Amino acid sequence: MPSSLKTFEEFDRTLAEAREEIEKLHRAWPDEGSITSVRNQLAAVHGWTRDGRCPSQGEKDQLNFGQIASRELDDYPVAQKLYELASFVIYWGES
Repeated sequence: MPSSLKTFEEFDRTLAEAREEIEKLHRAWPDEGSITSVRNQLAAVHGWTRDGRCPSQGEKDQLNFGQIASRELDDYPVAQKLYELASFVIYWGES
C-alpha cells in the first residue's frame, strides 16, 4: 500500500524522527538485533536519499525494516513511522 507521505520533505522529516526514536531504543537495548538492524537500515536509507535521490532497486532490495517493525517492534510508537517509510521507499519513483 502506498505511503501517506506525499513529498520528499515529509519523508525526510519522518526518517529523521524515526532515526531518533530507534537510536533511543538502541541505547536502551544495544544487544537487540532487530533494533540494530533497523538502525543500520535507516542510516543507509538516509545516505541513499540525500537531495531527494530515489534509492536504486538494488538498494531497495536490501531493506526489510518494515517487516522487522511488523514482527518485532509493532508495540512501539515508532512502528507506524517505519511502515510509512518502508512504503514510501518501495513505491518511490513509481508514480
